[in-house]
Parts: sequence; structure tokens; C-alpha cells
Amino acid sequence: MPRLRSCWVVLFVVLISMLTNGCSSSSAPPPISVSLVPSSPQTIDQGQTVSITAAVANDSSGVSWNLNGPGTLSGATRLSVTYNPPTTAITRGQQATVTATSAADKTKSASLQITVNASPDIPFQALADGSVGVPYSQAITLTGGTAPFQWSVYNGPIITGWRIGGAVPDGLTMDSKTGTISGTPTAAGTWYFEAIADDAAGSFASNGFLSIKIEPIAPPGNPLPFLNQQLVPTAVSPGSPEFTLNVSGAGFVSGATVDFNGASLATTFADNDHLTAIVPAEEVASAATAAVTVVNPGPGGGRSNAAYFHVAGPATSVHFAASPGSPLPIQESLRITTADLNEDGKPDLAIAGNVQTYVFLGNGDGTFTPAAGSPMRMPSPPYDNFASPYTGPIAAGDFNNSGHLGLAVGEFQNMAVVILLGRGDGTFVFSSAEFAQSLGGSMSDVQPADFNGDGNLDLAVANEFTGVSPVVLGYGSGAFNTAGNLYTLSFAVGEATGDFNADGKLDVIVASGGTDAYPYSSVSVSLGKGNGTFTQGSGSPVSVGKNLSAIVAADFNGDGNLDLAVTDYDRNTAMIMLGNGDGTFGSPATIAVGNQPYSILAGDFNRDGKVDLAVANYGDGTITLLLGNGDGTFTEASDSPYAAGSDPYQMVTADFNGDGKLDLAVVNLTAGTVSILLQE
Repeated sequence: MPRLRSCWVVLFVVLISMLTNGCSSSSAPPPISVSLVPSSPQTIDQGQTVSITAAVANDSSGVSWNLNGPGTLSGATRLSVTYNPPTTAITRGQQATVTATSAADKTKSASLQITVNASPDIPFQALADGSVGVPYSQAITLTGGTAPFQWSVYNGPIITGWRIGGAVPDGLTMDSKTGTISGTPTAAGTWYFEAIADDAAGSFASNGFLSIKIEPIAPPGNPLPFLNQQLVPTAVSPGSPEFTLNVSGAGFVSGATVDFNGASLATTFADNDHLTAIVPAEEVASAATAAVTVVNPGPGGGRSNAAYFHVAGPATSVHFAASPGSPLPIQESLRITTADLNEDGKPDLAIAGNVQTYVFLGNGDGTFTPAAGSPMRMPSPPYDNFASPYTGPIAAGDFNNSGHLGLAVGEFQNMAVVILLGRGDGTFVFSSAEFAQSLGGSMSDVQPADFNGDGNLDLAVANEFTGVSPVVLGYGSGAFNTAGNLYTLSFAVGEATGDFNADGKLDVIVASGGTDAYPYSSVSVSLGKGNGTFTQGSGSPVSVGKNLSAIVAADFNGDGNLDLAVTDYDRNTAMIMLGNGDGTFGSPATIAVGNQPYSILAGDFNRDGKVDLAVANYGDGTITLLLGNGDGTFTEASDSPYAAGSDPYQMVTADFNGDGKLDLAVVNLTAGTVSILLQE
């Protein structure tokens, strides 16, 4: 019996084992799980989205989507969805949770945490002023965005000829991590720039309306002298004996010297507006044209603009002929200036043409060679960054007291004057500030002079459409601060600078155009206070003509007072207004010229010691030459008018071939060329 019982036990164990093995052969279904991509918490800026993808293990039925918090879901499919942040503005970070739940097993889900920050923004803000030599620190305000940030000042590369410029003041830098601008300023003026903050979420903020104004140290002392464009005498014949040269202008001080082609002459100080100097016979031995300047001693002081003295005999008639190589091979031209830009004693040309500036170096025979790096593309200011910064007026001057002439190039539609610093070889670099703000649109003229008597060149700017014509003060670094506005009406077309009331301080007169609907044709007198601000002249503005187009100042009747000549585009006339020496003028005398006169300049073209006038007539392609009689009246030259190509628009005069006679360089607007006319 015991042995039989053992068999039954074994049989029972085998049966149990068989039953157990049979159950395990039909296995349970694998578990379902849900995961998301991205899987880690996300931080975005408002305006960005997050694309989310679900993966479901051991199930093909997909997921359902749910949002807890601000924003919306869009484009939902069984395995994907897009999270969209709220569209209403937020001021601080908000939290949202997106959950994907298995359609087959509601207990299985996965969630993604999303933080939404306000979009980064650099709001409009006024940055603190600074002073030269005083430590400065200013953080730029930034709202929203996702830290950390990368800060920079935008000064973009030229792209298809266009660049937005700007920089922080000399001596200051921007911290790339905090956006704080700090350091110790080394130069005065206002620098305009665009700040950019890139955030960690891939968004960025920018603001191109930022600027920092740096105040100067105390003015150095003596002013930079200004020379009127007439000398007495204006010319002598070659081989003449020693003579006395009378020089007039403004800002002369005791100790000033008259330079004749760079050679200092024995000079006598008469008053702030008058000097005399002895010119030795050897300086006028042969035919030539000499550059006459005045140099004031330091502190401050410096060299004036140039007036030209002719060593050539008087002419009974004046003839012009095109120079070899004329017209100059450029594609567009608007405004022009002449100066010795490479310091070889020969006049050169700088031409503002559309969005670029051309420099042509004179060869001394009436022909010209393009300077290295010409043409130069002009940048747009950050605060007014039209992609086509059409250039307008242009003037030469030493804006950084380097002894080399630079250029101020007005941008017709961008409310800016681009400042180029000369190297003395006909090439240029942008000043660190790059721009002076012109505070108005459609710039028509820019005149360099020292209006506050600190020994640095300033700029008087005429704006055509706004009626706002500012004076901006320079501090010898190529940067400027706004000082005051000139008195003018709308449609300002040109400026004349000089001491019109004989107080030793520079004044500015603005000519304004007009139409039948807007009868603003006038001259407005702004009398300088000597600090860069002005008072309105007595009886100003004076209504003159119908539609003035240009203005020039000189002493036409030899009484020592500056007079005015203005052109009337609609009436085909030039008008002479004789100065009374107190900032007022007599009634205009009218002279007929060609059709639609647009430009006027003064010079002694026939070398008889009397100031003449040349008028470019846009409508008929001619130049009218009016020879001065020395009493404020004029007689048209016998060979006038002269052919000047299509649409003569602007012109300058200088002795381009070194024969002692004034020549002309004429901008032809439609043709986009510059014609060189040499006096025979």
C-alpha cells in the first residue's frame, strides 16, 4: 500500500504541472505606453509655436490631445498637434500643459510643460547724456524674451549697395551679455545706433531709434575762421610787383595769418572780419590760381575754407570749351563740390550720385582720374533706414581737425548727413558716428562753418519740405550735436553763409522756393549769436520773386557789405539784393537769364577785379555768365549763354587746368554726367 500511495502522489503532481503549463501558453497582451517629442519642458516667446509628436507603444489607435493653460492647439492628428501661445499681449511668463492620452487605454498619457514669455522688445527710450572724460554707464531697457540674451550694435554689411550704419560713442562699449553701455567718452557729439538683443528662444528685439549725446569739454578758445569768396584784388597779371591783398570773412583773431598756396604771408589784423597781407612778387611770377586761406592760432583756431586768387591777365571776353574726357564717366549725378582732396595743389571733384559718392582727382590739365575706392556707397541711418539713401547736397571740410579735407554728404530722404573723414590722398573713411541728424526731409543744402566759435566745423542744413533747417555743432571728431534752427519757410532750396551784420559772427540766409498754391518764395535771415543759435533778422523773411531756386553771397558793389544773388526758376531771372551791412537788404534788381535757372555761383571769370555770376539754366541746357560792373549791376558776357549739356542742375567753379582762369564743372541731371568746361 505505501508504494501505491507514492504513485498516486506522483501522478497528481504531473497533472498539476500539465494544467499549469497549459495556462501559460495563452499569454496576456503587452502594456500600452505614451511618450512625446519634445520630451523635456519647453520655453518659447509669444509668437512662436511648438510642434508636438506622440509615440504610442503597443497600440495603433493614436491619442487624444488636451491643453491646460493659455493658448490653443491646432492641426491635431492621431499622433501630432501644434501648440499656439495666446495672441493677446502678456507681460510675464505663463505656463501651459499639453497632454496626450492613449485612445485605447485612458490611464496611459504623457504631458509636456511649456512656458510662454512675452516677445522680447526694446522699447523707445531716452538714454542718458554723458560728458567727455566722465565715466558713463547706461543699461538699455528690454522687456520680455527668454534669457540669456546676446546683445550687439547693428552696423550691417553692404548688401546690394545698402547698409544701415551706427555705433556707440567713442570710448564706450556695449556689454554683449547685459546690454549695458559703459566706459569713458573720449569725444563729443551724438551717436545714433540700433541695438539688437537675441534671446535663448531664437527671437530677437531691435530698436534703431537709440542715441547717446556726449557733451564737450570747455571750448578751446579761438574760432575757425571763415573766408568770403572774394578777395581784393581778385587777380593780377603774371609778373606783377609785390602788392597788398585784402581778405574779408568772419572769425579772424589777432595773430591770424593769410596763407597763399600754403605759404604764410606777412599779415595785419584789422578786425574780426578783415585782414591785409603782403603778397611777394615771386608768388605771382607765372600764370596760376592760388588757394588763399586764413589760419587762426590756438587754442582752437585752425585753417579756413579756401578762396581763389588768379594770376592771369584780364579778359575782354570769356570763352569755354569742353575738356578732353568730358563728360566724366559716371552713371548718375545730383550734387557736386570741388576742393583739393589729395593735397597736390590741384582741384578735385566730389559728386553725390544717387546712393553713392564719386571722387575724381584732378590731373591739373582739366582731366580727372577716379580716386581709389570710388564710388563709395552711402549707409542709411538706423532711425530712418530707407534702402535707397538718395544723396543730395555735398560739401568739403576738415571735420576731425586732421588737416585733411573730408566730405559731408546729405541724404535727400533719410534725414541724415553722412560724415566722411579724409586721409589726404583722395580716399575716405566714415567717421565713428557716421551721421549728423538733419531733422527734416528732402535736404537741399549743407554748409560747413564754425558757428559757435570753438575751432571746429559745424553744419547748417536746409530741408526743403519740412521748414526745419537745423544747425548741428561739431567737436572735431566727426560727430555733431543739434544746437538751434535757422529761420526759414518751407521749400528751402539753398543757403548763404557770412557775416551779414558785421558783428564778427557768422549768419545764415536761407532761400525758399514756392508755387502758386504755396507762395513761400523768400529769403530768411538768421543772425548768429556766436554760440550756434540765431535770432531772426529784422524784417525777415523777405518775399522775393515767385519760386527761388538758388542763392549766393558776395560783395557786388565794393562797399564791404555782403550782397545776395538769387535765381527765380519760374520767372527766368536772377535778382540782386545789395546788403546794408546790418543784416537787411535793398529791393531786388532783376536780370533776365535762361530758362528755369537752377544754380548760381560767384567768381571773377574775366579777372577784372569785380565779382561775376554764372547761372545754370536747367530748362534750356545753357549757362548765363553775368559780368560784374563793380557797382552791383551786371552785363551779360558777349558769348553767353554757353552750351552746358542736357539739364544743367548744379555746378562748381575752380581752375581745373592751372592757367589762372576759372573753369566750370556742371552736373547734367537727366544724363547723369558731369561736364567739364575749360575757359579758353
